[in-house]
Amino acid sequence: MSKVEIEAGRIDKIEKRLWQLILLAIAIILLLTLTLLALQFLGFLDNTQSIIFSDHAYKYSVSLAILVLLFCSYMITQQRKLSHITRAFLKEKETAYGLSQNVTTLRALLEVSSVINSQQRLSDILNIIAQEILVCFKADQSSIMLLDPHSKLLKTEAAFGKGSEFAKDALVPMGESVAGWVVKNDKPLLLNGQADAAEFPGTQEKNRRISSAMCVPLKINNKSIGVLNVNLVNRDRTFSETHLKLIGIFANNASVAISNSMLSKEKTERVRLQTMFEQFHSPQVVEELIKQTDNWDRPNRMREKLEMTILFADIRGFSSMMNVLRLEEIMNFLDEYYSAMTKTVFNNQGSIDKFIGDEVMAFFGAPIALRNSSESGVKTAMEMVNAFQGLKDKFAGVSSFENLGIGIGVSTGEVFIGNVGSRRRYDYTVIGSAVNLARRLCSFAEPDQIVTTERTIDKMDRKVSSEFVKNLSFKGILDPVNVHKISLGSEMSKMTLGFPRRLPFQNHGSGEELENWNKGTRLHKSEDRSLELATKPKG
Repeated sequence: MSKVEIEAGRIDKIEKRLWQLILLAIAIILLLTLTLLALQFLGFLDNTQSIIFSDHAYKYSVSLAILVLLFCSYMITQQRKLSHITRAFLKEKETAYGLSQNVTTLRALLEVSSVINSQQRLSDILNIIAQEILVCFKADQSSIMLLDPHSKLLKTEAAFGKGSEFAKDALVPMGESVAGWVVKNDKPLLLNGQADAAEFPGTQEKNRRISSAMCVPLKINNKSIGVLNVNLVNRDRTFSETHLKLIGIFANNASVAISNSMLSKEKTERVRLQTMFEQFHSPQVVEELIKQTDNWDRPNRMREKLEMTILFADIRGFSSMMNVLRLEEIMNFLDEYYSAMTKTVFNNQGSIDKFIGDEVMAFFGAPIALRNSSESGVKTAMEMVNAFQGLKDKFAGVSSFENLGIGIGVSTGEVFIGNVGSRRRYDYTVIGSAVNLARRLCSFAEPDQIVTTERTIDKMDRKVSSEFVKNLSFKGILDPVNVHKISLGSEMSKMTLGFPRRLPFQNHGSGEELENWNKGTRLHKSEDRSLELATKPKG
């Protein structure tokens, strides 16, 4: 009950007592008047019937009775007017109270609306909303709980009022207690009195009496993401359906604030990821990476096992050059070197994993599936050698650059690819023996030489001139590896890379095209096998 309703009840009681007193007074006055009139006609002195009062006394008694009746009528009339005035005053007071409540509500809503588009942290925004609700509804407790999508637990993010220090640590499973019921059923709830444990399983006994409670869901895109709670503790009044509708407005505003904060956080994370990815990946790869990241709840879960091609490139003679040239000249050269190497990788739909001093690591085959990752890797390596030669020509004026060369190792195999690291710092990288082998091959390569494995050669669909070097055992690699050297004079036919692998005669083409393709494939493999037999040491 509101204060106005309580006061109206008290006034009704006072009016009832006043009427009782007035009626009692009238009854006493009438009794006295009738007694005087009766004594005017009766007398029992000395057994005589003499009149006690004179004619003047008789007239006085009658006049008094009339005056008493008029006075009683006046009192009754005035009391009725007073009653009407009192009730009108109460009505006006109730209207004023309602207006005051509306002003308080509008002020609270304005305060909540002002923080919705602010740059404040989500925790600060939720605290403001919880405080304003406490003031607006003159409640004893208010709290906001958000649902963890992984654990399905409601966790208190903001709490104010009596016992708020206990509510801040509360964890409520979805479907249990009042808050869990509201989230699960996606419905607002008004409770007057203690919650029934049978109706709301998981409800805990509290050492305080909750007189009335409201719990409404917080929704984003018609999906509950939390609840807003308001309680009255040890009070005579209760909340009404009007209050429930009103708190729904606060819940909508809170949902908007939460949604804006989540979008802002998502946008910031997206910009951070894009900035990070753009340093090492082509625009197409960046777009695919961000799509994959959006589909995963935690970045470090975006992992998969794939067959890919790994490339390492390293400058030969770089360490000696550092002892001769000025640091500014070296940094200028490295900037040009990184730009040229990055361009060749991006042109073939690859990704730069990292720069380690003068070493470049790249991979091909993810996140965008390539027609043939081996061909992309080898083609990139050949373009890198040409680009490096052009870079040396550009710096021809500096003698120290003439002695530089680039060694490249290319390996194909199964690797794990994805985000690796902590929540605060992680990289999109590849891990596996193929990575270690590519680096070992790079170390083995001579200046301006591309070395690879037999597996990489076999995986290529197009003809490339290669020469068997030797069967080598590398540190960290279990089995010996047949090492091949790619001839820089090889002509790889131009074609767009970066599409899913598909034979040229699939889905269209004649039988003659199919036969020509098979002939070319057999010729290519026979040439490779002949070359291998000719160069492979006997025994």
